Amino acid sequence: MSWVSDTQASLQGLLNVTADSLAEYCGLTGDQQENPVFLERQLGLLQRNPSQSAINSEFCAKYLPALVDAYNAQDTAFNIPMRMLNIVAYLPYFARFLLTTAKTSMCKTQARRMAAASSAPADPTYLVEMCQFLSTLLALQGTNSVSEEDKQALLPKLREWNRKYQRQQIARCLKQLEGDPETTFMADSLKKLCERSLNECGFDGCGKSGASKLLQCSRCKTAVYCDRDHQKKSWSVHKATCFPAAF
Repeated sequence: MSWVSDTQASLQGLLNVTADSLAEYCGLTGDQQENPVFLERQLGLLQRNPSQSAINSEFCAKYLPALVDAYNAQDTAFNIPMRMLNIVAYLPYFARFLLTTAKTSMCKTQARRMAAASSAPADPTYLVEMCQFLSTLLALQGTNSVSEEDKQALLPKLREWNRKYQRQQIARCLKQLEGDPETTFMADSLKKLCERSLNECGFDGCGKSGASKLLQCSRCKTAVYCDRDHQKKSWSVHKATCFPAAF
């Protein structure tokens, strides 16, 4: 009976996706080891969860420094920390971390690992995630952060993967490194979108920018406002993704 109860509790826990459960399966809490199978299941559930943005935001606020430390400790291009970083890379928490806290260029690191990889992941889905992550990093940190040596080693691989799989994430990553003007423009637009809440008043319709002149949310540090009135009026929307930041 105890075994049945434990199994039911474990299943219920697996179905309940939270910031803490994601951290647990990424191996970031206590003595817990990475659990790729359970993480895969939770990420699938998360995609269909209407609270996805809030859960990812809470995860970033609490665990992003630990996740990046785990990523930096890896030596392969595809790994569990990279996979979770790819999930949250669109959030302002991640953009602010890169701007204020990251000690090294993650873009340089990911490009170097991919350039040095002897082979691509066996599962094409993982290859796509790997290229999508590098593409986001290239947009946020710039193609100049990639060394010329790594670039020249990586370009042939990307061209081969693009011919073989014909996936837009691979093609976009390739075009960014090739300096394609249209793709560069799109990457610049993505960077502005990811960093928008860090530089522009969060009150709908205001649009005032200039981080040095704006008030930063002291709780999450990922939103700014031109005055207290706009901050109060924006709270009903902002509160869903506002969590005390650990960095």
